[in-house]
Amino acid sequence: MNLSYLGIAKNKEHQFNNKGIYTVEDLVRFLPRRYNDFTHETGILPENKISCLTVIVKRVNSYHNGVPMMIAFCTIKATGEQLLVKWFRQNYLMPKISNCIDRDVYVCGKLTYSEQYHSYSTTAPELFEAKISEGKRIIPVYSKIPGMSAEYLSEKMLQAVGITDATAETCPYDLVAQERLLPIQTALYYLHFPKDMDQVRQGQERILFDDLLYFAMSNEYASRNSAIGSAFSIKTMGAVNRIIEELPYTLTADQKTAVDAMLADARSGRRINALVQGDVGCGKTIVAFLLMTAFVDSGYQAVLMAPTQVLARQHYEDLKRLVEPMGYRVVFLGGTEMKAREKKAAMAAIAAGEADYVVGTHSVIAKDVVYKRLAITVADEEHKFGVAQRAALVEKAAAGVHSITMSATPIPRTLAQVVYGNTVQLYTIKTMPEGRKPVITGVATDETKVFRFIAKQARQGHQTYVVCPMIDSSDDLEGVKSVDEVSQIYEKALGPHGIRIATLTGRNSKKETDEIINGFKNRDFDVLIATTVIEVGVNVPTATTMIVSNAERFGLSSLHQLRGRVGRSNLQSYCVLQSTDQSEKGRQRLEAMVNTTNGFEIAEADLKIRGPGDFLGTRQNGENKYMALMLACPDKYKYAQEIAKRILDDGKPCRMLTRVKTERLMGISEN
Repeated sequence: MNLSYLGIAKNKEHQFNNKGIYTVEDLVRFLPRRYNDFTHETGILPENKISCLTVIVKRVNSYHNGVPMMIAFCTIKATGEQLLVKWFRQNYLMPKISNCIDRDVYVCGKLTYSEQYHSYSTTAPELFEAKISEGKRIIPVYSKIPGMSAEYLSEKMLQAVGITDATAETCPYDLVAQERLLPIQTALYYLHFPKDMDQVRQGQERILFDDLLYFAMSNEYASRNSAIGSAFSIKTMGAVNRIIEELPYTLTADQKTAVDAMLADARSGRRINALVQGDVGCGKTIVAFLLMTAFVDSGYQAVLMAPTQVLARQHYEDLKRLVEPMGYRVVFLGGTEMKAREKKAAMAAIAAGEADYVVGTHSVIAKDVVYKRLAITVADEEHKFGVAQRAALVEKAAAGVHSITMSATPIPRTLAQVVYGNTVQLYTIKTMPEGRKPVITGVATDETKVFRFIAKQARQGHQTYVVCPMIDSSDDLEGVKSVDEVSQIYEKALGPHGIRIATLTGRNSKKETDEIINGFKNRDFDVLIATTVIEVGVNVPTATTMIVSNAERFGLSSLHQLRGRVGRSNLQSYCVLQSTDQSEKGRQRLEAMVNTTNGFEIAEADLKIRGPGDFLGTRQNGENKYMALMLACPDKYKYAQEIAKRILDDGKPCRMLTRVKTERLMGISEN
């Protein structure tokens, strides 16, 4: 159902679209990030907490000195102290705020105290409500949609949750009754318009069940449609042995175990369905390259799918250097950034069997890509792909094609079998390549010392990444610096000392991205300031320092991935975390990063700190929320597996089953 059904104007529809919301169904599933409980007055709380107070508005003034500003001068009823409520660039609120003069108003916001003026102040409060009884409520807090007010979003959300088609039951009705599930329409209403926190809990429980059921059903459906045996066998090991002999390093024991075991499976006629996991930099990629080469050397084709253009291009270049001297052809297949002529030529070579290896983004599994003799598929950074994209690889597996997925988000063997079924072969690479040193991680509060450290690294011929959470600055996120702002600060501090700085974001074109990354690899720059576009796959051995600005804006798994961009040689490397988060959770997250470089421990700490509720409603942007929920709630996932099997066995039509089947096909036809 289109958003226009709600009477949404085109400009607002565009704002929703930029947030990944295209239909009314998408809108009702756009769940709050958190909830503010403003049901009771709190008195004056510490600066890092939201205070809820009743105040009397005395006067309202507006100012236009550079930045438009409005101030409501208020008196706190309980204490008689002065409170200044400030808004920047929101003078359009002047009529509404002015109507509150000499009236009681309910204000909720973080307060700061001025010793100079003996008064409190709050900027852009969470709530400023003249109807106090209406203000004392639970307020959902959503991820910010640029250009859209919270009031407008709430208005459209109220319309959306009342539409039956948008909130139709996802499970069979008899199952909902038997298992005493909260109806999905009620759950969604509770989540968007709760009367109390108990309703929030009930709504989250139902959404959690649906998410786990969807993940369980997708995996069960895929498992039932996967082949166990394979007609694609390995006939020769000549090319593999040659590569191993010519490598400038020796494979670790874990790498050898994984390679030998998978080759043995393929020789015996069993289909490889392997998950190769291990920390960033442990050497998963060479394992995949060797398996791919074994099949190519036996007369078949091999394909590698990576989640980003940067990583796919890097794999393509690395694989070319490895196998083209032996006479094999490697073809790159990207998305819209490829010229039509190049893409047509690549697809023709694949269909004719002239391309031995195919490397690219999810374009490699598009329906119109025809392989002549495909024998093995490899998905790198498996957790970056959606369920539908992984299902598309499973579709290839139905014909007996071998499958390897690689992940730097490690999970225990028992849980891997719970997720993927008993047909998965799990290989964990724990041993790091010889000579690698653990990355030293620390928290920095003095930026001057950080600049000195970067300059010292540059004098030694080493390079530095600086990662920022945003491309542009935002008035809504105080203290969060954008790439442009950080770049200006670094240019001013380091430029005069000859430090060469480049910037890179998702807005750069493919050509610009390639030029900047290649320039960094060639040491044309000392510092690369970027967004998380460099999170996965960029490999620069001389980069020894990772600075993460506003580290509180990243999940632990993302921080661990970013740290993995350094420490990729025998040089000592460093990760410096800069954070403005003074909360207990913020402290725990930083401590987890400082105390360990082990991916298993990082994943466990992330789940312990965040809890499953933090993953509900999140979109798959850089982390697989379904995997996170399963790890956080293994018992509930086992229950969801039982329900999934019942639904699949019964074959009764329901929205959940239709979604699983459809997305499997969409993963093939639309990607």
